[in-house]
Amino acid sequence: MNKYTCVVIGGGYAGIHTIKSIQKNIGRKISIRIILIDPNPYHVKKVLLFKPAVGKEDIKIPWKRIFPSGVEVVQGVVTSINKEEKTIIILNNRKEESKLKYDKAVIAIGSSFQQVNSAHGGISLSSPENAEHIYKQWNENLKLASKATCLEEKKKLMTATVIGAGISGIETSAALAEQMKTVAKSMDLDPTDIQVFLINSSNNLFTKGPGKLGKKLESRLVKMGVKVLHHTRVERVNDGIIDLNTGRRILSGLSVWTIGLVPNPKVSNWDISLTTDGRVFVDDSYRVVGTEGIYSIGDCARIVDPRTGIEDRMTCKEATIQARRLGKIMRADIHHKRAPIHKTPLTTYCFGLGEKQGLVWVNLPNLNIYLSGKLGYWIRKITWDIASLVK
Repeated sequence: MNKYTCVVIGGGYAGIHTIKSIQKNIGRKISIRIILIDPNPYHVKKVLLFKPAVGKEDIKIPWKRIFPSGVEVVQGVVTSINKEEKTIIILNNRKEESKLKYDKAVIAIGSSFQQVNSAHGGISLSSPENAEHIYKQWNENLKLASKATCLEEKKKLMTATVIGAGISGIETSAALAEQMKTVAKSMDLDPTDIQVFLINSSNNLFTKGPGKLGKKLESRLVKMGVKVLHHTRVERVNDGIIDLNTGRRILSGLSVWTIGLVPNPKVSNWDISLTTDGRVFVDDSYRVVGTEGIYSIGDCARIVDPRTGIEDRMTCKEATIQARRLGKIMRADIHHKRAPIHKTPLTTYCFGLGEKQGLVWVNLPNLNIYLSGKLGYWIRKITWDIASLVK
C-alpha cells in the first residue's frame, strides 16, 4: 500500500482541526504520514490573548498535548512551494533550509494582526509576549498610583484605553475593567476610580450583528465600568496622552491596540493564486486554484458558499467547521469520488464579558436568540476549548 504524505502548514485553529479531520476520515483506511509545519513548539489559543493581559494565564499548548502520537512536527517557516515537484522549502530557527515532499498539502497559516504604526504609541495585543507586557504595565501603574500625590497623575495611572472595538477589544476592555478594579481594591485604592475606555470607530458595537446586540454589549460594558466612545479614532498616543480625532484628549497610563486581522502576508511568497486582498484563491471544495493536491482553509483563504455567495468570516468557528469538511473532501479526492462543497455555517457569535459572564447571539431565519450571563459564558468557554482541542 502506498503511503500518502500530507503536510499541514500552520498550527492555528484551522491547522489542528484539519489534522484531526484527516486522522478521522483518511488515516483509518489509508496509510498516511501527517506532518505539521509551524514556527512555534506550541499552539497559541489566539482568541484568548486578552487572558494573559489581565491575569497569569498560559495560552500556549505544547504539540504533544494536542497530538500525543501520529503527527510529526517540523518547527520552522515555509519559504516557498514548488507545485510541479510537490515540494515545500522550510527555514528552521537556525536559518537552515530543508525540502519536504508532499502528496497532499494544506495551507492553514491564518491571519496576522494589523500593524500599528510605531509613531502612534501604545501596545498591540498581538502575541502572548505583548499580552504579558500589558499585564505588567497596568499592575505597575496601580502600584505607582497607590503612592502618587498628584491627583492628575493618579487618575492617569488608573486609566486604561482599548483602541478597536471588535470582539477582541470588547473582551479585553471588559476583562481589564474587572481585574483592574479587583487589584485596585487589594491595594487600598478606590476601585471606582478605575477608568477603562473603549474606542470604537463605528456608531455601534459589533456592526456585523443587529443593533440590539450592540446595545446589549454596551449595556454590559457600561455596568462593568467601561466607557465606550463611538465615532472616534485615535490620532496619536504619546507619553500617556491619547489624542482623538474629535479633539478630545485622554490621560491614560495604558493604551492597548486591538484593531483586527489581515490575511497572513506570507502566502504572497508562495507562487499560488491570491485574491486582490491577499487571500488564497480556492474552489468550492477548498482546492487551491491552479495547483494539484493543495488545499487552503481558515483566515488565509477566501471561502464562499457557492449557493448563496456569502463569504466566511475570519473566525475560529468558521475555520474549525471548514477543517471538519476538508477531511471528507480529501478522502473523496483520494478515491476519485465527488467531494463535498462548502456551506456557510449558522451565524453565531460568542463574547466573554469578564469572569463568568458572557453573551451569545444566534441568528436564525427571522429570529435572533440571545443567551447571556453565566450561560453565555459557559457557551463561550466551550467554544474556546473546542477551538483549541482542549478536553
